Amino acid sequence: MAALLAIYVIIESFDKARYLGHGLTSQLLIEYLLLKAPFLIAEFMPIIVLIGASVYLIELSRHHEMVAIRAAGLGINKLLTPLVAVALLAATFSFTIGEWVTPVTNQRLDTIERVHIQKEADSNHGVQWLKDGQHFFRLTPLANHQFALMMLETNPQGAWLKRVDAASATYAQGAWQLKDAHVSRPSEDQGMLLEHLDEITIASTISPETAEPPKPNHMQVAELNRYINDLKHAGLSSGSYTYALHRKFSAPLACLLMVVLAAALCLNTGSRSGKASWGIVSAISLGLVFYVVGNAGHLLANSERMPAAYAAWLPSLAFGGLALFLLLKREGH
Repeated sequence: MAALLAIYVIIESFDKARYLGHGLTSQLLIEYLLLKAPFLIAEFMPIIVLIGASVYLIELSRHHEMVAIRAAGLGINKLLTPLVAVALLAATFSFTIGEWVTPVTNQRLDTIERVHIQKEADSNHGVQWLKDGQHFFRLTPLANHQFALMMLETNPQGAWLKRVDAASATYAQGAWQLKDAHVSRPSEDQGMLLEHLDEITIASTISPETAEPPKPNHMQVAELNRYINDLKHAGLSSGSYTYALHRKFSAPLACLLMVVLAAALCLNTGSRSGKASWGIVSAISLGLVFYVVGNAGHLLANSERMPAAYAAWLPSLAFGGLALFLLLKREGH
Protein backbone atom coordinates (compact mmCIF):
# COMPACT_ATOMS: atom_id res chain seq x y z
CA MET A 1 0.00 0.00 0.00
CA ALA A 2 2.86 2.36 0.85
CA ALA A 3 4.45 1.63 -2.53
CA LEU A 4 1.14 2.27 -4.30
CA LEU A 5 0.66 5.60 -2.52
CA ALA A 6 4.24 6.63 -3.33
CA ILE A 7 3.74 5.86 -7.02
CA TYR A 8 0.49 7.81 -7.00
CA VAL A 9 2.11 10.85 -5.34
CA ILE A 10 4.86 10.93 -7.97
CA ILE A 11 2.51 10.59 -10.93
CA GLU A 12 -0.10 12.99 -9.59
CA SER A 13 2.53 15.58 -8.64
CA PHE A 14 3.83 15.68 -12.20
CA ASP A 15 0.30 15.80 -13.60
CA LYS A 16 -0.92 18.64 -11.37
CA ALA A 17 2.34 20.61 -11.38
CA ARG A 18 1.31 22.29 -14.66
CA TYR A 19 -1.48 24.08 -12.78
CA LEU A 20 0.86 25.62 -10.20
CA GLY A 21 0.66 29.39 -10.42
CA HIS A 22 -2.59 29.16 -12.38
CA GLY A 23 -5.04 28.80 -9.52
CA LEU A 24 -3.26 25.95 -7.75
CA THR A 25 -0.71 26.65 -5.02
CA SER A 26 1.84 24.26 -3.53
CA GLN A 27 -0.19 24.11 -0.31
CA LEU A 28 -3.33 23.12 -2.24
CA LEU A 29 -1.35 20.51 -4.17
CA ILE A 30 -0.11 18.92 -0.94
CA GLU A 31 -3.63 19.02 0.48
CA TYR A 32 -4.99 17.43 -2.70
CA LEU A 33 -2.48 14.57 -2.52
CA LEU A 34 -3.17 13.93 1.17
CA LEU A 35 -6.95 13.99 0.68
CA LYS A 36 -6.69 11.50 -2.17
CA ALA A 37 -4.93 8.89 -0.02
CA PRO A 38 -8.07 7.62 1.83
CA PHE A 39 -9.86 7.06 -1.48
CA LEU A 40 -6.91 5.07 -2.84
CA ILE A 41 -6.70 2.94 0.32
CA ALA A 42 -10.40 2.05 0.17
CA GLU A 43 -10.33 1.51 -3.60
CA PHE A 44 -7.23 -0.69 -3.84
CA MET A 45 -7.42 -2.62 -0.58
CA PRO A 46 -8.64 -5.88 -2.25
CA ILE A 47 -5.76 -5.72 -4.74
CA ILE A 48 -3.26 -5.07 -1.95
CA VAL A 49 -4.60 -8.04 0.02
CA LEU A 50 -4.30 -10.24 -3.10
CA ILE A 51 -0.67 -9.27 -3.75
CA GLY A 52 0.31 -9.36 -0.06
CA ALA A 53 -1.22 -12.81 0.49
CA SER A 54 0.43 -14.06 -2.71
CA VAL A 55 3.88 -12.91 -1.58
CA TYR A 56 3.33 -14.51 1.83
CA LEU A 57 2.32 -17.88 0.35
CA ILE A 58 5.23 -17.83 -2.10
CA GLU A 59 7.63 -17.30 0.80
CA LEU A 60 6.14 -20.32 2.56
CA SER A 61 6.67 -22.42 -0.55
CA ARG A 62 10.27 -21.29 -0.98
CA HIS A 63 11.12 -22.38 2.56
CA HIS A 64 9.44 -25.79 2.05
CA GLU A 65 6.87 -25.05 4.73
CA MET A 66 4.11 -26.24 2.41
CA VAL A 67 5.82 -29.64 2.26
CA ALA A 68 5.92 -29.81 6.06
CA ILE A 69 2.25 -28.86 6.32
CA ARG A 70 1.20 -31.48 3.79
CA ALA A 71 3.39 -34.12 5.40
CA ALA A 72 1.80 -33.42 8.78
CA GLY A 73 -1.58 -34.16 7.26
CA LEU A 74 -2.89 -30.63 7.83
CA GLY A 75 -5.46 -29.15 5.52
CA ILE A 76 -5.42 -25.89 3.62
CA ASN A 77 -7.66 -24.35 6.28
CA LYS A 78 -4.61 -24.08 8.57
CA LEU A 79 -3.11 -21.64 6.08
CA LEU A 80 -6.26 -19.81 5.11
CA THR A 81 -7.53 -19.14 8.65
CA PRO A 82 -4.86 -16.56 9.61
CA LEU A 83 -4.97 -15.03 6.15
CA VAL A 84 -8.76 -14.70 6.31
CA ALA A 85 -8.43 -13.06 9.73
CA VAL A 86 -6.01 -10.48 8.31
CA ALA A 87 -8.27 -9.98 5.28
CA LEU A 88 -11.22 -9.41 7.60
CA LEU A 89 -9.27 -6.70 9.41
CA ALA A 90 -8.37 -5.14 6.06
CA ALA A 91 -12.02 -5.25 4.99
CA THR A 92 -13.12 -3.59 8.24
CA PHE A 93 -10.46 -0.90 7.85
CA SER A 94 -11.48 -0.31 4.22
CA PHE A 95 -15.17 -0.04 5.12
CA THR A 96 -14.40 2.38 7.96
CA ILE A 97 -12.46 4.66 5.65
CA GLY A 98 -15.08 4.45 2.90
CA GLU A 99 -17.91 5.18 5.33
CA TRP A 100 -16.54 7.95 7.55
CA VAL A 101 -13.46 9.42 5.84
CA THR A 102 -13.83 9.50 2.06
CA PRO A 103 -17.30 11.18 2.05
CA VAL A 104 -15.64 14.17 3.74
CA THR A 105 -12.40 14.19 1.78
CA ASN A 106 -14.19 13.71 -1.55
CA GLN A 107 -16.17 16.91 -1.05
CA ARG A 108 -12.99 18.92 -0.55
CA LEU A 109 -11.29 17.13 -3.45
CA ASP A 110 -14.13 18.01 -5.80
CA THR A 111 -13.93 21.65 -4.73
CA ILE A 112 -10.18 21.82 -5.40
CA GLU A 113 -10.61 20.04 -8.72
CA ARG A 114 -13.49 22.23 -9.86
CA VAL A 115 -12.45 25.65 -8.58
CA HIS A 116 -8.65 25.66 -8.56
CA ILE A 117 -7.82 23.24 -11.39
CA GLN A 118 -10.69 23.37 -13.87
CA LYS A 119 -11.31 27.05 -13.08
CA GLU A 120 -15.07 26.56 -12.77
CA ALA A 121 -17.25 28.58 -10.44
CA ASP A 122 -18.01 27.04 -7.09
CA SER A 123 -21.42 25.37 -6.95
CA ASN A 124 -23.83 28.21 -6.25
CA HIS A 125 -27.56 27.74 -6.54
CA GLY A 126 -29.49 30.01 -8.83
CA VAL A 127 -33.20 30.72 -8.57
CA GLN A 128 -34.98 27.38 -8.11
CA TRP A 129 -38.61 26.32 -8.45
CA LEU A 130 -39.24 23.18 -6.40
CA LYS A 131 -42.34 21.09 -5.63
CA ASP A 132 -43.15 19.22 -2.43
CA GLY A 133 -46.61 17.69 -2.62
CA GLN A 134 -49.04 20.63 -2.81
CA HIS A 135 -46.33 23.15 -1.93
CA PHE A 136 -44.36 25.08 -4.56
CA PHE A 137 -41.14 26.82 -3.50
CA ARG A 138 -39.15 29.55 -5.23
CA LEU A 139 -35.69 29.95 -3.73
CA THR A 140 -33.50 32.97 -4.46
CA PRO A 141 -29.98 32.56 -3.04
CA LEU A 142 -28.63 35.13 -0.59
CA ALA A 143 -25.38 35.16 1.39
CA ASN A 144 -24.35 32.63 4.07
CA HIS A 145 -26.58 29.78 2.86
CA GLN A 146 -29.72 31.88 3.20
CA PHE A 147 -32.51 32.25 0.66
CA ALA A 148 -35.36 34.58 -0.10
CA LEU A 149 -38.31 32.21 -0.17
CA MET A 150 -41.74 32.30 -1.74
CA MET A 151 -44.09 29.35 -1.12
CA LEU A 152 -47.45 28.63 -2.72
CA GLU A 153 -49.78 26.07 -1.18
CA THR A 154 -52.57 24.65 -3.36
CA ASN A 155 -55.36 22.13 -2.99
CA PRO A 156 -55.44 18.93 -5.10
CA GLN A 157 -57.47 20.79 -7.76
CA GLY A 158 -54.73 23.43 -8.12
CA ALA A 159 -56.53 26.36 -6.43
CA TRP A 160 -54.16 28.33 -4.22
CA LEU A 161 -54.74 28.26 -0.47
CA LYS A 162 -51.81 30.22 0.92
CA ARG A 163 -48.79 32.23 -0.13
CA VAL A 164 -45.77 32.89 2.07
CA ASP A 165 -43.07 35.46 1.23
CA ALA A 166 -40.02 35.50 3.51
CA ALA A 167 -37.12 37.91 3.33
CA SER A 168 -34.76 35.30 4.78
CA ALA A 169 -34.98 31.51 5.04
CA THR A 170 -32.58 28.73 6.06
CA TYR A 171 -33.03 24.96 5.87
CA ALA A 172 -32.06 22.62 8.71
CA GLN A 173 -33.25 19.24 10.02
CA GLY A 174 -36.12 18.80 7.59
CA ALA A 175 -37.69 22.25 7.99
CA TRP A 176 -37.44 25.79 6.66
CA GLN A 177 -36.89 28.52 9.23
CA LEU A 178 -38.42 31.73 7.85
CA LYS A 179 -37.91 35.27 9.14
CA ASP A 180 -39.88 38.41 8.32
CA ALA A 181 -42.60 36.42 6.57
CA HIS A 182 -45.78 37.76 4.94
CA VAL A 183 -48.63 35.26 4.69
CA SER A 184 -51.61 35.80 2.39
CA ARG A 185 -54.77 33.68 2.10
CA PRO A 186 -57.85 34.03 -0.10
CA SER A 187 -61.04 35.09 1.70
CA GLU A 188 -64.58 35.19 0.35
CA ASP A 189 -65.47 38.12 2.62
CA GLN A 190 -62.39 40.31 2.39
CA GLY A 191 -60.84 39.07 -0.82
CA MET A 192 -57.49 38.38 0.83
CA LEU A 193 -56.21 37.99 4.37
CA LEU A 194 -52.72 39.35 5.11
CA GLU A 195 -50.56 38.44 8.08
CA HIS A 196 -47.02 39.32 9.10
CA LEU A 197 -44.93 36.90 11.19
CA ASP A 198 -41.44 37.51 12.53
CA GLU A 199 -40.62 33.81 12.40
CA ILE A 200 -42.32 30.73 10.98
CA THR A 201 -41.32 27.09 10.50
CA ILE A 202 -42.39 25.00 7.49
CA ALA A 203 -41.65 21.26 7.53
CA SER A 204 -40.52 20.05 4.11
CA THR A 205 -38.31 17.48 2.43
CA ILE A 206 -37.34 20.12 -0.12
CA SER A 207 -33.89 21.53 0.58
CA PRO A 208 -31.44 23.74 -1.36
CA GLU A 209 -29.71 20.55 -2.56
CA THR A 210 -32.86 19.19 -4.19
CA ALA A 211 -32.21 20.77 -7.58
CA GLU A 212 -28.53 19.80 -7.45
CA PRO A 213 -28.47 16.22 -6.14
CA PRO A 214 -25.62 15.25 -3.84
CA LYS A 215 -22.89 13.08 -5.28
CA PRO A 216 -22.93 9.41 -4.25
CA ASN A 217 -19.29 9.47 -3.15
CA HIS A 218 -20.15 12.24 -0.66
CA MET A 219 -22.68 10.14 1.23
CA GLN A 220 -22.68 7.50 3.95
CA VAL A 221 -24.70 4.28 3.99
CA ALA A 222 -27.66 5.72 5.90
CA GLU A 223 -27.76 8.82 3.68
CA LEU A 224 -27.58 6.71 0.52
CA ASN A 225 -30.36 4.41 1.68
CA ARG A 226 -32.62 7.33 2.62
CA TYR A 227 -31.94 9.18 -0.63
CA ILE A 228 -32.58 6.06 -2.73
CA ASN A 229 -35.96 5.62 -1.05
CA ASP A 230 -36.81 9.26 -1.73
CA LEU A 231 -35.90 8.89 -5.40
CA LYS A 232 -37.96 5.72 -5.74
CA HIS A 233 -40.90 7.41 -4.03
CA ALA A 234 -40.63 10.25 -6.56
CA GLY A 235 -40.40 7.80 -9.47
CA LEU A 236 -36.83 8.84 -10.36
CA SER A 237 -33.83 6.73 -11.30
CA SER A 238 -31.47 5.85 -8.44
CA GLY A 239 -28.90 3.77 -10.32
CA SER A 240 -25.72 5.61 -9.33
CA TYR A 241 -26.78 5.82 -5.68
CA THR A 242 -27.77 2.15 -5.56
CA TYR A 243 -24.40 1.23 -7.05
CA ALA A 244 -22.57 3.36 -4.46
CA LEU A 245 -24.56 1.78 -1.62
CA HIS A 246 -23.78 -1.81 -2.65
CA ARG A 247 -20.19 -0.89 -3.44
CA LYS A 248 -19.76 0.16 0.19
CA PHE A 249 -20.09 -3.53 1.11
CA SER A 250 -18.90 -5.41 -1.98
CA ALA A 251 -15.47 -3.74 -2.16
CA PRO A 252 -14.42 -4.55 1.45
CA LEU A 253 -15.78 -8.10 1.27
CA ALA A 254 -13.70 -8.67 -1.85
CA CYS A 255 -10.67 -8.72 0.46
CA LEU A 256 -11.81 -12.13 1.73
CA LEU A 257 -12.18 -13.49 -1.79
CA MET A 258 -8.69 -12.25 -2.70
CA VAL A 259 -7.20 -14.55 -0.03
CA VAL A 260 -8.84 -17.55 -1.66
CA LEU A 261 -7.61 -16.43 -5.08
CA ALA A 262 -4.05 -15.98 -3.75
CA ALA A 263 -4.14 -19.50 -2.31
CA ALA A 264 -5.30 -20.89 -5.64
CA LEU A 265 -2.47 -19.14 -7.52
CA CYS A 266 0.49 -19.39 -5.15
CA LEU A 267 0.20 -22.52 -3.00
CA ASN A 268 3.04 -24.81 -4.12
CA THR A 269 4.85 -27.68 -2.44
CA GLY A 270 8.12 -26.94 -4.18
CA SER A 271 10.55 -24.05 -4.19
CA ARG A 272 10.99 -23.64 -7.92
CA SER A 273 11.21 -19.96 -8.90
CA GLY A 274 9.27 -20.52 -12.10
CA LYS A 275 6.04 -21.38 -10.31
CA ALA A 276 6.57 -18.59 -7.80
CA SER A 277 7.10 -16.04 -10.55
CA TRP A 278 4.07 -17.27 -12.43
CA GLY A 279 1.97 -17.01 -9.25
CA ILE A 280 2.91 -13.42 -8.43
CA VAL A 281 2.55 -12.30 -12.06
CA SER A 282 -0.90 -13.90 -12.18
CA ALA A 283 -1.87 -12.20 -8.91
CA ILE A 284 -0.81 -8.75 -10.14
CA SER A 285 -2.52 -9.27 -13.50
CA LEU A 286 -5.77 -10.45 -11.95
CA GLY A 287 -5.64 -7.56 -9.49
CA LEU A 288 -5.50 -5.11 -12.40
CA VAL A 289 -8.33 -6.96 -14.14
CA PHE A 290 -10.36 -6.76 -10.92
CA TYR A 291 -9.92 -2.98 -10.89
CA VAL A 292 -10.89 -2.70 -14.58
CA VAL A 293 -13.99 -4.86 -14.07
CA GLY A 294 -14.97 -2.68 -11.12
CA ASN A 295 -14.76 0.46 -13.26
CA ALA A 296 -16.69 -1.26 -16.04
CA GLY A 297 -19.44 -2.13 -13.57
CA HIS A 298 -19.64 1.52 -12.53
CA LEU A 299 -20.05 2.62 -16.15
CA LEU A 300 -22.68 -0.05 -16.83
CA ALA A 301 -24.65 0.97 -13.75
CA ASN A 302 -24.57 4.69 -14.62
CA SER A 303 -25.69 4.00 -18.20
CA GLU A 304 -28.46 1.69 -16.87
CA ARG A 305 -27.23 -1.18 -19.04
CA MET A 306 -27.01 -3.41 -15.98
CA PRO A 307 -28.86 -3.41 -12.65
CA ALA A 308 -26.86 -1.22 -10.29
CA ALA A 309 -26.74 -3.73 -7.43
CA TYR A 310 -25.50 -6.51 -9.72
CA ALA A 311 -22.90 -4.20 -11.27
CA ALA A 312 -21.54 -3.39 -7.80
CA TRP A 313 -21.17 -7.08 -6.94
CA LEU A 314 -19.96 -8.16 -10.41
CA PRO A 315 -16.19 -8.09 -9.63
CA SER A 316 -16.67 -10.01 -6.38
CA LEU A 317 -18.95 -12.58 -8.01
CA ALA A 318 -16.64 -13.12 -10.99
CA PHE A 319 -13.39 -13.33 -9.05
CA GLY A 320 -14.95 -15.23 -6.16
CA GLY A 321 -16.18 -17.89 -8.56
CA LEU A 322 -12.81 -18.01 -10.32
CA ALA A 323 -10.97 -18.32 -7.00
CA LEU A 324 -13.15 -21.20 -5.76
CA PHE A 325 -12.83 -23.03 -9.09
CA LEU A 326 -9.02 -22.74 -9.16
CA LEU A 327 -8.65 -23.72 -5.50
CA LEU A 328 -10.89 -26.78 -5.81
CA LYS A 329 -9.07 -27.80 -8.95
CA ARG A 330 -5.71 -27.44 -7.21
CA GLU A 331 -6.90 -29.51 -4.23
CA GLY A 332 -8.18 -32.23 -6.55
CA HIS A 333 -11.93 -31.80 -5.89
